[in-house]
Amino acid sequence: MKNTVKSIVTVVALAAMVSAFAQKPKVEKTMKCPDCGMPMGAKKTDATPVAIKTKKGTFYCCAGCKMGKVASTKPAPKKKG
Repeated sequence: MKNTVKSIVTVVALAAMVSAFAQKPKVEKTMKCPDCGMPMGAKKTDATPVAIKTKKGTFYCCAGCKMGKVASTKPAPKKKG
């Protein structure tokens, strides 16, 4: 009886630990625009329609921002080879 209770407690504890590690926290990615200073989000909205690609990912800034034009007109890097 004592071993059965220990086994049940162990299984419940392990299940709780596994479920705690399996859940990923939802973190909203944000970044401050280097040109206009507006906070940029990771999702496109009516207020932030211009996509700007950075090393950290794609962020969206205001329609009047020059960064969107710079990012879209920047030539592709040349491949070495």
